[in-house]
Amino acid sequence: MDRIKIDAFLDRFVEFASGTTTIGLLAIADRTGLSRWLGAQDGGTVDEIATATGLDRRYLLEILSGLTAAGVVEHQDGVFTLPPEHALFVADETNPYFMGGWLDMLPAVFGQLGAISHAAVNGGGVPFSDFGPELIKGLDRGNTPSQRVFLTSKWLAAVPGLVDRLESGIRVADIGCGSGTAAIEMATAFPESIVVGFDISDESLTLARERAAGLANARFERAGVQEVPVEPGFDLITTFDVIHDLVDPLGGLTRIREALRPHGVYLMMEPAASSSLDDNLDPRGALLYGISTLHCMTQSLAEGGVGLGAAWGAQRAAETADQAGFGSIQPLDEISNRFSAFYLLRP
Repeated sequence: MDRIKIDAFLDRFVEFASGTTTIGLLAIADRTGLSRWLGAQDGGTVDEIATATGLDRRYLLEILSGLTAAGVVEHQDGVFTLPPEHALFVADETNPYFMGGWLDMLPAVFGQLGAISHAAVNGGGVPFSDFGPELIKGLDRGNTPSQRVFLTSKWLAAVPGLVDRLESGIRVADIGCGSGTAAIEMATAFPESIVVGFDISDESLTLARERAAGLANARFERAGVQEVPVEPGFDLITTFDVIHDLVDPLGGLTRIREALRPHGVYLMMEPAASSSLDDNLDPRGALLYGISTLHCMTQSLAEGGVGLGAAWGAQRAAETADQAGFGSIQPLDEISNRFSAFYLLRP
């Protein structure tokens, strides 16, 4: 036995465990309003923060101490401060760097560890519906900030001529629309275009319809990708982190191609990864394989799907698009994003 490797892995395991408990503390700080208060203020003592937030002083001290030890909060002379650079990620839901959705998603998937373990032994998976409303909330909070900031100004603008077409008026489908943020953003920015959001989650669709109330050029329909109508077709189809979750990704891409009009375009966003494990051996890769096992893959397998997984990667994406009959797939490398890859596909 190599003592150096033993000590090194012990250090790594402590990092794993402390990261998990820090997520727990951040989730409590998020749900109690502590993160938002710290993000809006210049800091305070435990007594000052307890008075302002109404939190129990003993809990507050332990939470702040843990977040300080983790490097989230800073502490000096009895004053706890959340640096503005950190607040972007945990306190400001309008900022595209906001990561608060993970504070809902991770507890939701951890709640299904027993069911996932059973599936790992016996096959099958855990259906999307079993993860409950907290997962839907997390997905919404995780996706909304970047879509509101970047969708119309950067992502759609990266496709030559697309913004002009949207301004003139075209038919748009957002498949796997979730709570409707992307569809509503497009309908609001381009009132001459008709935008239809499709999803299979009734809870997500209810929220999307509430948000879109009064928006005449947006509507939401309950349909899986294979049920998306091919007539009269769409000039633009978008999916945001959807294809790798599908029961039948190849069939889904084929249906999307069939639903595109002859000069239509398909904008696909998927996790940034390689199809080779050796290229994904870093914390981002660990996160992808982890959330894939805990949610993406298992909810596909639960429906008898292929369980493609979040880290299917650029190479396999190109191969699958070719098998689905697309004439071309072009990586949109001009869209700078550490976690997502964007592709432009044409029929």
